[in-house]
Amino acid sequence: MTRFLFTFILWNLFFSLGYAQEPADSLKKDSSFIKALNQTSLSKYRKKEIIKDYLKGKINDLNDIDTAWISPNYYNYAFMIQNTNTFQSFSIAGEGAPINRLDFAPTPTLRLGAYFGWRWLFLGYTFDIRDIFGEKKENSVANQEFDLSIYTSKIGVDLYYRKTGNNFKIRDLSEKLTQPEEGISNKFNGLDINMKGVNVYYIFNHRKFSFPAAFAQSTEQRRSCGSFKLGFSYTIHKVSFDHTLLPNTIEENISDAMKFNKVHYSDYNISFGYSYNWVFKHNWLLGTSFTPAIAYTHSELENNSSFLKDLRFHNLNIDFIYRIGLVYNNAKYFGGLSFITHSFNYKKSQFSMNNSFGSINFYVGLNFLRKKEYRNY
Repeated sequence: MTRFLFTFILWNLFFSLGYAQEPADSLKKDSSFIKALNQTSLSKYRKKEIIKDYLKGKINDLNDIDTAWISPNYYNYAFMIQNTNTFQSFSIAGEGAPINRLDFAPTPTLRLGAYFGWRWLFLGYTFDIRDIFGEKKENSVANQEFDLSIYTSKIGVDLYYRKTGNNFKIRDLSEKLTQPEEGISNKFNGLDINMKGVNVYYIFNHRKFSFPAAFAQSTEQRRSCGSFKLGFSYTIHKVSFDHTLLPNTIEENISDAMKFNKVHYSDYNISFGYSYNWVFKHNWLLGTSFTPAIAYTHSELENNSSFLKDLRFHNLNIDFIYRIGLVYNNAKYFGGLSFITHSFNYKKSQFSMNNSFGSINFYVGLNFLRKKEYRNY
């Protein structure tokens, strides 16, 4: 019930603030639409046409821009080749033992893939280059990633799924052992992380500032500009950890709180941040965005130790998303690079976790098939 109320409050706050930004003429259109539907003399066909025109207008309003600041997307479709380099860091910590923190990181992956875009929608698939050259280790579990993005000038939506295979390594300890076991940094097969979520945001200064210009290449920022943005996200994390597979020297010295089997936690957050696009040369753009968030976390932890046993935690944390992008875009052809990182934190006095992941992307692409309204442009 608490989770439902928290989600309900966030969604209402998100959309009420967004609605408050609507211009007066948009509110007048809503009023006229309601009055038109209430006319008893109208035929069913005419009412359907009114509803159709109203919805079409609302959809067009999502891309309402000032063309003195932003060039619209002249094309219906886009095709892009992208190289993605991913990285991740996962930390767990407990209390009351010589080793009260462990840091893990998987081997960074080098991926290549193709993306296809239609107006607001961008969908793609990448594969690990090691699979092509046969460098993948035997018995290893492949990483899986999926991203779907929908960007308009006002509202953006990111859907993502990420599963990290068993290629983690122990990168650091809170206590340097006097006689560390040989091979501590070798592959650790006892950690598996599964994460999926949705991120929704609203751009306040959407008529002059284009978030898609920096991170979706669907429009072009003509003049430097920035905007505050409001967001809401929901993420589900599933972590499986087999501490018995740790080297003996480590396993015997870690905190009991770290000897868990599974953690399943849900993260609801509301964020407020700022983004800025710097147009430093014709067709060139450097964009940055920093979005801290207040997160409510609900989790269930399965643990074999007597210290923690099937605990449920509810608490508030601070998360953040940081993006930076360098883009060249002449409307027809585009290319650039982007850096995106997410950080999710979970802290209690007995137990804490941090899951951070990100990617560096290099891409080139082109837009094609002009929209009807721009064919003579």
